[in-house]
Amino acid sequence: MSGKRCKIHYRRLRRDNEQFPGSSLSEKIKEALSAQKDDTSISESVKYRIAGVPRADGYQRVLNNFHEGDGYIFGDLCLFSPGQMQALLQLTNDPSHASLDEVLKAWAIAESKAPDGHEYLHGMAYWVAIGDHFYQIQHVAIQTKASEEYLTWLLRDQSKVIGLEHYVELQAEFDRAQMGSDLGDVKSIEVGGLVPETVHTDTPPATAGSLVDVVTHETLGDRIAASWGKAKGVIVQLLGEVEAEKLLAQMPQDAALEVTVNIGYRAKKRKFQKDFMKTLASGLRNAPDGELRIRGVDGEIKGDDARLSADMTIKKISASSNLLDLSSVVEQILEVHRRFLHDGKITN
Repeated sequence: MSGKRCKIHYRRLRRDNEQFPGSSLSEKIKEALSAQKDDTSISESVKYRIAGVPRADGYQRVLNNFHEGDGYIFGDLCLFSPGQMQALLQLTNDPSHASLDEVLKAWAIAESKAPDGHEYLHGMAYWVAIGDHFYQIQHVAIQTKASEEYLTWLLRDQSKVIGLEHYVELQAEFDRAQMGSDLGDVKSIEVGGLVPETVHTDTPPATAGSLVDVVTHETLGDRIAASWGKAKGVIVQLLGEVEAEKLLAQMPQDAALEVTVNIGYRAKKRKFQKDFMKTLASGLRNAPDGELRIRGVDGEIKGDDARLSADMTIKKISASSNLLDLSSVVEQILEVHRRFLHDGKITN
């Protein structure tokens, strides 16, 4: 079988604020799958593992394949929309003696439903939970936030193995080997583009120890529509509705707003800075890697290098397929876990 280079992202269940009770994440997932629904267990029927997607009507996520091993549980999370059509490009041969009008014509685009008994997949992610450690091979449509939402639904709402006040938060960890320093040595975290929903919008009280810099500049062209909504959201969250409207009212009509936010903290006592940066790292855990830049005592690195992850070659089910071999996924993720433990990047 041919292989595919995949990035395995590392996260860890957050417990410090008492939002998750009792045993480990992997044990809770196993317990949830064993829970009973209508005289059968959730593990025995796919329909009991289908959940809606918040703020995306018509879309559903499902834990499809899963496997319980010694100390871990593996699964794949699939995203689909029942009955949705798939766009197809109809390939036709251009006539050898065609008029200019015929040559300029484009290939036809049609739509087709999936065959009976099938649905088109919009994304598929693979994950392994080992205790409170969580590893995932992401899809652009199924990233950490999707896993948090689905696992919270499975454990809290569907199986009720955790309480209504509990939820799953998967915290990204900084790679100390890449950063050459501890989290407390981080001077600032720069966010480009969109501030994620996980960052609270409440404006904190002004203190001498906090530092928030906002840099704006204007650009022209096709990026207006794509960047305006994101940038405006950042300004509103930082300045409030009234001050944001004042700022935006002064902009030329043909300009687009781009925002970079530099968030740091100055404090005489180091522990305050470390607590602040830890909270900030939690709030930004679902921000795309490419939008983060970490500045520390030893220099500057981008988010895809700062966050703990590993690139591994995973076998595909065939040379022409995009699907990964499930046994190879588990094998490689377990190998990454062993390496991280051996290198001291994580602890049990």
